[in-house]
Amino acid sequence: TTVALDNNPGMGALDFSFGEALPVISGTLAFDTLDLRSFLSAFTPLAPTGEAGPGEIDTSFADKINLDLRVSAAHATAGPVQLADVAATAQVKNGLAVFDISDASAFGGNIQSSLRFDRKLEGTQVEIRLLASDVDGGAFATAAGMTRLVPVGTATVSVILKGPGKSWNSIFENADGSVSATVGPGALTGLNLPAFLKRTDQGGFFALDDVADGTLPIDGAEIKASISKGVARLDKAEANSAKSKIWLSGIASYAGRGLALSGGIVQP
Repeated sequence: TTVALDNNPGMGALDFSFGEALPVISGTLAFDTLDLRSFLSAFTPLAPTGEAGPGEIDTSFADKINLDLRVSAAHATAGPVQLADVAATAQVKNGLAVFDISDASAFGGNIQSSLRFDRKLEGTQVEIRLLASDVDGGAFATAAGMTRLVPVGTATVSVILKGPGKSWNSIFENADGSVSATVGPGALTGLNLPAFLKRTDQGGFFALDDVADGTLPIDGAEIKASISKGVARLDKAEANSAKSKIWLSGIASYAGRGLALSGGIVQP
């Protein structure tokens, strides 16, 4: 077969079977370029519909067809993210839909991810997993929308989220899961160390923006956060430099974009 998704041509082989209760489609498709959002939108809406905000996630397709499709792409996009050498699968059967990227190159490293829709009597549950290995931490953080205290260096990041699948916003607003990251030697942008020390000595609360006009070289950093109902709690957030250790604790809310942190610097 020859197909085109948003004018991106692909070739491969497809097998159609109508012997079971639902039509079965299996096969492989190879693309030179592919928009992964367009690919997934063939099965469920991924983008906001109009100005009313993100619409309900339609998973009824999982009751209409069985699918087992392998997809490869030399180049692919997922929103602003550029990927290369992508190997992916789409599987739909018995109310369960799974979209996997088993291998892809991005941010100078390797990306693996999984998006799983599981239709249950109590409602659709969505699970999102992401593992980014040996990536450019600064580029990855920028793509993820991080603007404060961005660690720059080779990083490994793991994200696991589970939540009800009523809408895309509801998934992130009610998700449970975890986030962890380790960063090698590099720098911590958005931190003026002398200003930070001065403000902490004064005591009380202050905005991160007040001490954000600087960069601190670091030997490494480690972050671990647990997520409950859309609120991330920092279990561990440490960055080590030659002369100090910086630590943070606190919470961040997805729904209100709120951020409440406490922290300090230990110097020998």
